[in-house]
Amino acid sequence: MEARSKSHLRSRTLAGPPYSRRTAMLIAAFRSIVPLLLLGFGLLVSRADDFWKHKPAAQWSSSEALKLVHRSPWARQEVVVFLRIEEQAAYSVTTGTHHCDPDAIDASGKCLQKRRVEAPVDSSRQPDGAPQLTPSSAILVRWESAPPVAQAFVRLQELGEHAVIEFQAPAPRLPRDRYVITAKVEQAGFAGFEPFAVTPAGKPVLHATLKTRRGSVAPLEIEFTGTGASSAAHFFFPRTLDGAALLGPERDSADFYLQGRNFAIHSKFTIDSESLQ
Repeated sequence: MEARSKSHLRSRTLAGPPYSRRTAMLIAAFRSIVPLLLLGFGLLVSRADDFWKHKPAAQWSSSEALKLVHRSPWARQEVVVFLRIEEQAAYSVTTGTHHCDPDAIDASGKCLQKRRVEAPVDSSRQPDGAPQLTPSSAILVRWESAPPVAQAFVRLQELGEHAVIEFQAPAPRLPRDRYVITAKVEQAGFAGFEPFAVTPAGKPVLHATLKTRRGSVAPLEIEFTGTGASSAAHFFFPRTLDGAALLGPERDSADFYLQGRNFAIHSKFTIDSESLQ
């Protein structure tokens, strides 16, 4: 009798109270359902973000079309790096010629080396030998050759968003044998920063490069459009390098480098079949 009681007690202990099995089943079900719900939610969010993959262009709203030409895999806002171009050294020193290039020492023993990281003349100024970063200034760089971008501008035209189109400065043409990249000021940051504006004095001098794993190419043409806030530069790069395609048929990447007077930017694009047509 005592042995039976101990056996019965042990089986009850292993099995637990009557409700523990139901609780365990509920917990297991919950653990299975939650990941599925999160996955489903993630897919919905992904589909909403990539609306152009499952929604015809004729059904895009104005905000959706604007997103493609303004904030998308083919339209990026890049922070402007301002470069120092002073003719004179930014700072002077009273510590002789320490760390000075011997060729930059004049007859009186002063160091005339430019771009040195030295103590500031005015104690209120901070030494700064690196290029200045100004996050409040930004340039929009757009891969115009991507079909979704072209479709977005067509859709904005259909919706009568003419002012939006003018401000976003689409490329004036899209040759099939060129990759076209547009650059325009997104946020000037300060008055007078108009790097793409054509003036009576002439056109801006810009140096651009498109680099892929196959090599680097310079633009065959640069075209300027717009005035004021809508002024933009359009760069027409060849699609081939030494007879071979600049970008591969599979997923690839391309780096766009641009330097103008006093500034430089770098933008990286991930290129797939949607970008190569």
